[in-house]
Amino acid sequence: MLTQAQLDALKTTLVARFTAGLALSPDDWKKVAGLIRSNGKSNTYAWLTQFPAFREWVGSRLHKKLAEKAYTVVNKKFETTIDVERTDVEDDSFGHYGDVAEGHGQAAKDLMNDIIFQALAAGFTATCYDDQFFFDADHPLYANEDGTGTVTQQSNMQAGAGAPWIMLCTKRAPKPIYLQERVKPTLESVTSPQNQSVFDLDVYSFGGRWRGNAAYGFWQCAFGSKAALTKANFDLAYNAMMDFKGDGGRKLGLMADTLVVGSTNRVAAEDILLKQNLANGESNTNYKRLELVVTPWLA
Repeated sequence: MLTQAQLDALKTTLVARFTAGLALSPDDWKKVAGLIRSNGKSNTYAWLTQFPAFREWVGSRLHKKLAEKAYTVVNKKFETTIDVERTDVEDDSFGHYGDVAEGHGQAAKDLMNDIIFQALAAGFTATCYDDQFFFDADHPLYANEDGTGTVTQQSNMQAGAGAPWIMLCTKRAPKPIYLQERVKPTLESVTSPQNQSVFDLDVYSFGGRWRGNAAYGFWQCAFGSKAALTKANFDLAYNAMMDFKGDGGRKLGLMADTLVVGSTNRVAAEDILLKQNLANGESNTNYKRLELVVTPWLA
């Protein structure tokens, strides 16, 4: 018969290694996204219509018109399962499951990275708060600062058919994208002999669980391209973000600080940002202009 001490040792080992895995894995998503805690089934982002800005106070305060269409992001549920053979616990031979549990902890961080960078990659066909694609050529821009008046269009994208590369402004409070987290990664256990899976399968189960999603933030803080990553296209995107305006034609004062690429554009990005000199010996004016984030999760 297994003792409670053996089961407690198993739980302690796996939970500790799962937690260690969480601490070991890089939080690459934090380089590009903010964190929003969720306390329900979903979050609604009507506030995204109000990009932060001061204006001269003349007369009454200016109350910006709220969006008529609410942008709502529903939390998704994710799981991972570790099955430990009961016989291994009986024989005190479960230490190797620690590596498995640590790997599952790392996988929880991988999930967050995947969610954020895949959402960026999908931004060319996924809608954001203004009911346009996150990367789009015709985001509405209103003539008046209160969100009324004649509508013109503003683009934060560059058309093409290649692998995406994305320029972001991440150093200001408004973020281009958010990780919406409802429940932090946890590891729960099923070890009771009365449990059906323990009785039928002779295994103890440990389940990792996380709830959340990615939510698009301010499209004004992002520029997406599927064109070739050349110096000319890089400069075009960089200058376009500098020229972004808000409602009423006011300058937003945004400066890109991060370039996100996947494996396809890694070499081109390094040539643009990490070489001090060009092939002809001329100084590279874009050397370290932006922080480069190379991620396997951008596909």
